Amino acid sequence: MSHKLNMLAEILKRNSDDPDSIDMENEVDHYFFFQSISNADDLEAAWSLFDEHKEIRSRLLKLESNTREIPGWGYLCPQHDQVRCSEDELLSLVFSHISHLRPLLLEEDYNEEIISFIDCGFSIEIAPSSIEIPKVADNELFGVLYEAISEYRSEHFPYDIPHYQVLLNWAIYLTKCDEVASYLLWPCLKHKLTLPDSCMDAGAKLWKLGCRDRYWVKDLDFGSKTVYFQPPWLDK
Repeated sequence: MSHKLNMLAEILKRNSDDPDSIDMENEVDHYFFFQSISNADDLEAAWSLFDEHKEIRSRLLKLESNTREIPGWGYLCPQHDQVRCSEDELLSLVFSHISHLRPLLLEEDYNEEIISFIDCGFSIEIAPSSIEIPKVADNELFGVLYEAISEYRSEHFPYDIPHYQVLLNWAIYLTKCDEVASYLLWPCLKHKLTLPDSCMDAGAKLWKLGCRDRYWVKDLDFGSKTVYFQPPWLDK
């Protein structure tokens, strides 16, 4: 193992009831890594091994507000009953999320319709409560954006730095949401495009609002030039 990965292992062992079981080559020990460190000095030492830790921790602090931990598992999930926003802000978030991800879309034939849909301009409307949200498998807009997020993070993550694998697995399993993982890891991705630091902000906010997969092309018809959106608090 690398020197820094060994350092992370020693820190985790000092904060574990079963230090002999710790194996940093087993990704299970990466899950909830920072949440497993109870000693404040050890926590600072662990974070300091990552050059981008200040920005990542700042993002984490914003993310953790109005969330709860699932008992026995450790995953964070949003407290939907405590977080809402205005209709105008919701529509702005959806537009921002789609627009910011446009440069990440794979220029493949199967994405041609969605790329044209975005580039030609679209409106966003709150869907009537009588309209059923399509299943994720049928929601092509969500699926294409999800693929773009996952592919971009995978392509630009610094896999060549061994101890950063801990950071990657921690971010993925903290919420099991790719939008959130990419939001947290954004500062350490090796960007080849000129993209704003806020690229994944809207996606993380939609997750917190319980809305990450509640937008779709109206009638699943690109000719509609409209994105429908339905927040959970407007469900009938």
